[in-house]
Amino acid sequence: MGEVIFYLRYYIGHQGEVRARASCSSNYRPDGKLRYANNSNYKNDVMIRKEAYVHKSVMEELKRIN
Repeated sequence: MGEVIFYLRYYIGHQGEVRARASCSSNYRPDGKLRYANNSNYKNDVMIRKEAYVHKSVMEELKRIN
């Protein structure tokens, strides 16, 4: 059986006079790759995506608290 992928998603929304919705998600792959996405409709912003690798100790801590 393969390693479990740690996945975290955070979502926040606002409705009112000024309609703005934002979502932010990130996931960590077993090889240490972090993928991050931030989407906001505030003033017609676009999706922001980033990728990076985290240290082995970070992955071990994520597995420990998962």
